[in-house]
Amino acid sequence: MNTKELIYTLKGQFFLSPREERFLNLLKEMGIPEEDIREGIRECLKSVNPKKRKNYPLFKCFSKILEVNKVKALERGKREHLNWKKIFERKVSSVKHFIDFDYGKPKTEEEAEKILQDIERKLFKKLWESLEESKKREIYKKYREVKEDRELFKELIKHELRKIYKIPVLSLYVD
Repeated sequence: MNTKELIYTLKGQFFLSPREERFLNLLKEMGIPEEDIREGIRECLKSVNPKKRKNYPLFKCFSKILEVNKVKALERGKREHLNWKKIFERKVSSVKHFIDFDYGKPKTEEEAEKILQDIERKLFKKLWESLEESKKREIYKKYREVKEDRELFKELIKHELRKIYKIPVLSLYVD
């Protein structure tokens, strides 16, 4: 069963709204595997009262999809016995020209992941602050319909900044 069929089944409808279509396309554009999207949507919609599912906005499943994606990415990474030190160095060197930081050498895989998350947070804050106002307005306009969902809105802004500055995902487990 593909993602759309799953949504049709769980929501009890025969089509997706244009907004939901755009949301699914965005998830794919962000590089989230189809399997993770399906599982996140399944978990999210199953937690909603069946009578309310039909009108439940799909974008509210975003945090659950990200959560599932992170867990699955960790599992995939551990299964593949990744060389986390090499990946850490590659990720850090890919953004070193954007921001000054010195975290030294992490001792564990978990510490390396936390450092990358910290770098990403600081990097996006700096890039957003330095972005021209016209570009900011353009991004706000593009995502104004999901502005009330703060987490989703932040992720979409990060996605836009990634595209503009060609920044990879700063995680050991996402390539």
